[in-house]
Amino acid sequence: MPTSLPPSALPQQPLILPEFVGRVAVLGGSGADKSHLLVGLALRQIQKKGVALCLDGCRQKQTEIQFRLLLRGVQSYIALPPSGEVPNEIERTVLSQLSQGLSAQPPLLLLDGVTETPAWERTLAFLLKAGVVVVELLSDSSRLIFGRYDTVLLLRADKDTAEMYSKAAGRRASADEVHKLPPGEGILIHLAQTYRVQLPDLQMRSMEGVTR
Repeated sequence: MPTSLPPSALPQQPLILPEFVGRVAVLGGSGADKSHLLVGLALRQIQKKGVALCLDGCRQKQTEIQFRLLLRGVQSYIALPPSGEVPNEIERTVLSQLSQGLSAQPPLLLLDGVTETPAWERTLAFLLKAGVVVVELLSDSSRLIFGRYDTVLLLRADKDTAEMYSKAAGRRASADEVHKLPPGEGILIHLAQTYRVQLPDLQMRSMEGVTR
């Protein structure tokens, strides 16, 4: 995470979402919010000539459609089986595709609803050590395990859920702040710092140069 970002007191004007490093957890958001974030992160990565790959265990049709339409010609989306587990053949595809980008922009692996298994955790540990950035959309706050994630991105949520997210994130953002987030914004928590950020905007992105 860039060190040039100012210390946070959740400023009125959100910052542009910085580049991620390591393993990032995302909590909150509607189905549309999550799809928007996944596709926005992938587009930003591809526009910087990096490799991006999304594994979708939730199999949200909106996510798949946006990936197919906006990243035409780029093999960046894989729908997982209903179990959410990553089969061996898909795991081999993940390793093959992400290894192609290790010499340039750190590859980006996006995970939504992927089932946690010992074998998959070992694969993630290998990818992280190799420099891959892993962004995981978590289904609930109980998966926000201490020490696993240095960075957490909170999206808007209803009052009760926002309270759980605030507690899971060590109260670095209040439940009220999470609940009242406008569409297209999030609260980014990196180590001891907290920032209000603007999420990638699909409407502002040109398709020129995205396909390859």
